[in-house]
Amino acid sequence: MSLYEPQCVAPTSCLLGQSPVWSPSEGLLWWVDPKRAKLHRYNPKTTNARRYDLPLKASVITLSQGELLMAGDLELGFFDPSTEEYTRLITLEGEPEGNKINCGGVAPDNSFWFATMDGDEADAKSAWYRLAPDRAIEPLNAPRVIIPSSVCFSPDGQTFYTCDVTEQEIMAFDHEDTRALSNRRVFATTSAGAGYPDGSAIDEEGCLWNAEWDGSRLVRYRPDGAVDRIVKLPTSRPTGCCFGGKDLKTLYVTTARTGLTAWQMDAQPFAGSLFALQVETPGLAGREWSGH
Repeated sequence: MSLYEPQCVAPTSCLLGQSPVWSPSEGLLWWVDPKRAKLHRYNPKTTNARRYDLPLKASVITLSQGELLMAGDLELGFFDPSTEEYTRLITLEGEPEGNKINCGGVAPDNSFWFATMDGDEADAKSAWYRLAPDRAIEPLNAPRVIIPSSVCFSPDGQTFYTCDVTEQEIMAFDHEDTRALSNRRVFATTSAGAGYPDGSAIDEEGCLWNAEWDGSRLVRYRPDGAVDRIVKLPTSRPTGCCFGGKDLKTLYVTTARTGLTAWQMDAQPFAGSLFALQVETPGLAGREWSGH
């Protein structure tokens, strides 16, 4: 695999592939397709891919002591790939009608942060939550947006990044402790182009890689928000990325085909597939939710 040249490694044709997670103990890449209520797995050693049926439309997953903590609709639960059994953990209460969980990730203290959104993508009804290791759920003080995406932190844990997709902005906050967010600011914007910022990942140099929906590209931003590198993709709707491989120098990219016209799908035969590319700077090691 050549440096910075994306290749399709799993032609899965997901409607909405997203939330890629690398499992270092297994050497496997996991991701979900909430449109079809599927879990996907890719083994880079064998190049084989596998698909699992899920009892919920999981939008985000993370590792948790040999199982997968997943969130979707308005609930969180555990999925054990070895038995294919799902156990509901928590159902969210008090959310506006039509809301659903859209994104999430593990914070430096190993709590799980996640956000809800309006399922119709019409109103700013999002809310942010923190699932503590003791399974208590607490609200976070992030502003409401129409579509939130991305949960990632700087290497020192002092900056939290997320995306306001509709406004085409990547936001940064000071992360002072396990709950407090302050000094909200625009880290980067994609308004000069056609793309919308979606899922992100951070590398060891503190640079943020972002998948640009409808932009057909990945963008690497330096810690000051300046564009460092642009990688073009052969499909227009990348949704997220994560680092994997033994050296964490493989960047995996999930993509979508939902909403594409027949002509667009003919021009993008690998839309909805999993891509991978080699990068120079390794990513940060992934975190697991510690509340299993």
